[in-house]
Amino acid sequence: MNEQRTTAGFAVLDHKGRLALPKVVRSALQVEGGSTVAYVVAGNALLIVPQDAQLAALMERASRAVAAVGLTAQDYVDELPAVREELLQEGYRADFIAEIRADHTMARQPPESDDDERRSTEAQ
Repeated sequence: MNEQRTTAGFAVLDHKGRLALPKVVRSALQVEGGSTVAYVVAGNALLIVPQDAQLAALMERASRAVAAVGLTAQDYVDELPAVREELLQEGYRADFIAEIRADHTMARQPPESDDDERRSTEAQ
């Protein structure tokens, strides 16, 4: 039989608004540093629900589904540029995309050396 205990106590928010869960709470929820939790604010109450087991089960189901259709991690990597482009086109105006691409191209160019700048000035 799954025995459930009730745990109550107090915690204090730090100066950044973070809430540290006391050890008794972490133990009761079976969470540790780095664990994933979901939360729900209902009125003046905060409900915290551990998610590690659910996320692990979801990842396992996703892995089985991907393997069943024969996809590999490389297949996903190969598709990323096309998907990124599609999302960009759906989410932004064409003039904004052109401006970002121009800025990106300029940022990737090596800076002019002092000799290049001097030659450019002398040529004028």
